[in-house]
Amino acid sequence: MIARHAATAPVSVIIPAYGHADYIVASIESALQQDPPPREVIVIDDSSPDDTAARLAPMIAAGRITYHRQLNAGMASARNVGARMATSDYLYFLDDDDLMFAGALQWMVRELETRPDVAMVSGDMVVFEGSPPVAQMTTAPMQDVDPLPFMIFNQLGSPGQVLLRRDAFNAVGAFDPTIWGVDDWDLWLRLLERYPARVARRPVLAYRLHAHNASRDVARMYESSLRVARQHAGSLPLERRTVLRRYTYMRLRRYHAPRISVMLHKAATRGDWRQAGAAARAWTLAWANEGAAYVALKLHLVRRGRWSMPAEEPLSQLIAQHCGRL
Repeated sequence: MIARHAATAPVSVIIPAYGHADYIVASIESALQQDPPPREVIVIDDSSPDDTAARLAPMIAAGRITYHRQLNAGMASARNVGARMATSDYLYFLDDDDLMFAGALQWMVRELETRPDVAMVSGDMVVFEGSPPVAQMTTAPMQDVDPLPFMIFNQLGSPGQVLLRRDAFNAVGAFDPTIWGVDDWDLWLRLLERYPARVARRPVLAYRLHAHNASRDVARMYESSLRVARQHAGSLPLERRTVLRRYTYMRLRRYHAPRISVMLHKAATRGDWRQAGAAARAWTLAWANEGAAYVALKLHLVRRGRWSMPAEEPLSQLIAQHCGRL
């Protein structure tokens, strides 16, 4: 049975749960304390190995949340199961160790209701360790989302920065469960191919840093990101493909390579040669792919009788602008 609340926002909050029993109750409360609260909070337990189910038992018994446990299949799968159970017009995916800022749901719902053509609206993420941060809601203006920066690099740190229409989510095929760690980036790219989106510099999500964040496996995160970049660039015309791959791979290398180096050093220090090998592979891939993309772009330009992108080309201008900002 789906748990519902009176006087609610037309939102289904979906929380995939795995191994964060110490944080999940606070995550759920941050959703239920929105004003107005969401119509339903759905927790999909991905066979969590800890006592998540026991900690949630009082909330389940009180009808405050809907709880479903599945065989371990990953976060993307858990999110999709929650979306299929959802009954609301809008979906919000909250990780089980993060928190929603008060007031976030209200302005995001208002924007989607004002703009029926828009598929997703997003806000800012604040990273914290220890005590949760307190953020003041702002009235920063809404802006249209430019899809180009999303093709170069994921502009959102977490799915919890986004409220999206359930119909649009279903239309583009939901999360891809075969993609680890950046299944959200893949989803944003598919949505932005078909629908407008809006963004505001307003706090939505408090992202908790701790020892067990999945994003700490930066070598695996890089390889997943590379897969998404290749997949989406592959369908573009040659001109756009060669240009975007060059800047995407450069941005991925700049972001991930320093973190991979740290991972490699720590793994080698403690004698974890499996993880050290994975880090070394990812570091090599990052540099090799950036170099290959640079050569491919130069060869493409030389075939056209030039060496660099003329400044007057709109795509080049946009990429130069956004790469400078990222």
